[in-house]
Amino acid sequence: MTATLVNVHPWLGYLVSVVVLGSALIAFRSAKDASEFKPGPYSLAMVLLDVHVTLGIVLYAVGGYWDARPEVAYLHPALALAALGIGHALLARARRTQLAVEAHRAAGRGLIGALVFVLLSIGVASAPPFLP
Repeated sequence: MTATLVNVHPWLGYLVSVVVLGSALIAFRSAKDASEFKPGPYSLAMVLLDVHVTLGIVLYAVGGYWDARPEVAYLHPALALAALGIGHALLARARRTQLAVEAHRAAGRGLIGALVFVLLSIGVASAPPFLP
């Protein structure tokens, strides 16, 4: 099972990146059109990110990655959790916002922030060792 998670986790990260980017583009287009705020597509992107980070945590615990190089052992999970925090915080803010345009913009900002941290996390995990 660990081998399957090791193979699936990186590819799912790329899929999450594409879905989060697509959801962010939908958010900003919806803000431009001033359409009614419906958090469905944004929530779907965040749930996919939740599943991905959960699989990563399971892989981290089962695979013993705390003994890996520091970038993978500490920085990669910290960046993934930061992506979750930013995305969920700004999506919650969007749900509380009264104006639809501002709600879409808040959701879009949260998704872009999450995307930046997802891409940083992917980069850290796939880069050659750079920390002592």
